[in-house]
Amino acid sequence: MPRLDLRLDLGVRRLLPAWRSLFSREHIRDDLVAGLTVACVAIPLSLAIALASGVAPVVGLITAILAGVVCALFGGTRLAVSGPAAAMAVLVATIVQELGFAALLVVAVGCGLLQIVTGVLGLGRFIRLVPLPVIEGFTAGIGAIILIGQLPRALGLPAPEQSHVFDVVTHIFDLLPQTRPAAVVVTLGSLAIIYGLPRLSRRIPPHLAAVIVATVAVAALGLQTDTIGALPKSLPTPRLPDWPAGVSIVALAGATVVVYALASLETLLSTTAVDKMAREHKSDPDQELIGQGLGNLTVAAFGGIPVTGVIARSATNVQAGAKTRRSSIIHAIALLLATLVAASVIALIPIASLAAVLFSVAFRMLNPRTFSRLWKHSRADGVVFAVTFAVIVFVDLLKGVQWGIAAALVVAAIQLGRTRMVVRGARTGDSYVLDLEGPLTFMSSLDIERLGHDIALLEPGRGVIIDVGGVTLMDASGAEMLWDVVTQAKARELRPVVVGLTDDQRAMLSAASGEDVSSIAAASEREAAALLGAELSPDATLRAGVDRYRTTTRPHYAQLFEHLATGQAPHTLFITCSDSRIIPDLFTDTEPGELFIVRDVGNLVPRAAVSLGSSVGAAIEYAVDVLSVRKIVVCGHSGCGAIKALLMENGASERHPNIDAWLDVTEARAGIAALPSSLSADEVARMNVLLQVDHVRSYDVVIDAIAEGRLSVAAWFFDVGEGEVEEWSAEAQRFVPLAGEPSSERSAARAKSRRRRDAARGGH
Repeated sequence: MPRLDLRLDLGVRRLLPAWRSLFSREHIRDDLVAGLTVACVAIPLSLAIALASGVAPVVGLITAILAGVVCALFGGTRLAVSGPAAAMAVLVATIVQELGFAALLVVAVGCGLLQIVTGVLGLGRFIRLVPLPVIEGFTAGIGAIILIGQLPRALGLPAPEQSHVFDVVTHIFDLLPQTRPAAVVVTLGSLAIIYGLPRLSRRIPPHLAAVIVATVAVAALGLQTDTIGALPKSLPTPRLPDWPAGVSIVALAGATVVVYALASLETLLSTTAVDKMAREHKSDPDQELIGQGLGNLTVAAFGGIPVTGVIARSATNVQAGAKTRRSSIIHAIALLLATLVAASVIALIPIASLAAVLFSVAFRMLNPRTFSRLWKHSRADGVVFAVTFAVIVFVDLLKGVQWGIAAALVVAAIQLGRTRMVVRGARTGDSYVLDLEGPLTFMSSLDIERLGHDIALLEPGRGVIIDVGGVTLMDASGAEMLWDVVTQAKARELRPVVVGLTDDQRAMLSAASGEDVSSIAAASEREAAALLGAELSPDATLRAGVDRYRTTTRPHYAQLFEHLATGQAPHTLFITCSDSRIIPDLFTDTEPGELFIVRDVGNLVPRAAVSLGSSVGAAIEYAVDVLSVRKIVVCGHSGCGAIKALLMENGASERHPNIDAWLDVTEARAGIAALPSSLSADEVARMNVLLQVDHVRSYDVVIDAIAEGRLSVAAWFFDVGEGEVEEWSAEAQRFVPLAGEPSSERSAARAKSRRRRDAARGGH
């Protein structure tokens, strides 16, 4: 069990090197430029988000200033910028409206404490256990609510008493005659600048430009529209939040948990985005949550709103060339100076221009391509998105998240519980084959019921091979249902045989049937054919295999095959025996296009001097000189028929002149004759691999490639009985189990292995 990584010092010891770098002159110019750039983006966004959150615009600036310093100092993402987030605005506004601003401050404290505890205990990774369609649906729903909620301000109307979508729409229709043309003009003009300016210049922040132009126009033309109004001349004095009167602990606790979950999730999503943009700076999600928790505690003490890591500001920070945490602190200082020095100017900003800023944010959050992408790749994900979006917009924010997660869990349960079934033609000539793949559990009842209908249509008297080799999970209910299938087949006068049961599954099937199932259980289709008194048809076996490949495997490799259609670039030339038990792709877990495979009797390689016209020699030259493989593997195996024949033969055979010529040209007969007679067949097979490696090294193309350091040659041995791969160790002077891949590659290798297994099972 992994040791719990406690950070009782709040991660301070790990942060000390980063704090020291804040006082270094290195990268100071990069951080200064990035910090000022982010500040230009943050000013209008912070004001607008505060407006959407139902609090005074200046609260957004105070929140951004404090979060920009505290979260940067204690966070785990070097280039992240924290502050008020649009994704949280509707939730914050709901809390303010239903519980009051004092309750919001208490909720922020609770959220901060929970985030700190989560980070200290090292549980940050579990925050991400929220389905992507729920996150996307939540984001789009928030965008829709912001869009509708800002319509009154864009029209110059007073804000409605209730923030529900229906209430806002009703409010607009009731007061539509009171619309102020000036507010509409300011809104449309600001939107024109926000969307038009980037086409002319990407160096000027469009939101800031829109707000400045709108402010100047309103002041110069004397337009009648609401403005922010006077700002305080200093930051508020920090103090502990007052306990809200008349608010139940249950309501506060519920709001705290929701804010904690959404703020933490938004932060970790931002962290992931920063990691993708600045790959040289790996984030620490647990430390990031500690930083966010301390930021929320600080913000609450100064009367601010809950903060998160903000993707837009963080992305701007990275793109502007930030190198250290200092850029976020510089951005906070710039915001503070703007608040104190330009307070009189900020007071003149028209509310309608901030509504336009929020419209642009809402349009981005409402991106319809997100839904179309989800729907295209998975209808189930599209349904979860739609449920989350609809409930958030038309019912309630919290219920929307709950319903979305519930829908995702139901969809996942249905998908995980599905058993894929295929009734295919006989390999044995007069038998049917029923392929069962995926989990076989209590949730498979509907699928098994359909299988019962299929069995009722089969011709009586024939065999039925029920192949459960692709079943990934079987519980007691699944075993009971499998036995019902066997019983139904017998009642139909069919002869059922179950193939591919594990020991545990066989025991469960015996328990379900109340009898020994050995008479109807087989390890392979060959054994099943014997139980049915039939003979496997090679042609039917191959055709059935191709059919299964087309339906289960090929779809998972479609893109790879499309790529390989234009050429190949294998990394390894793999020379092995023609023996049917040796499948290099299986025990190396490689994909199509990775191995250039040469198979012959005995994995023999003629020396270069005698290989003229040899297909093996041609393959070596082509692989090394044309395909530029970086490795050659010669792989022998246990129980090799060619080696056994060599040890037992008394001379050349008139019936096999080609085999005799092959053994002579590869010097296999002479080489093995020189070995001690006391060696076993497998020991001789191992020595034969070393002999063939020497032959490989005799080719000019191999000699040159090794000398240039672009090729290596290895001797492998596959133990068929153990399913183990061995490699010749020059240091130990013997074959040893092949060492695993470096730890840094293990996760990728395991992931690839899982993908291949999933493909073989039809994606279950």
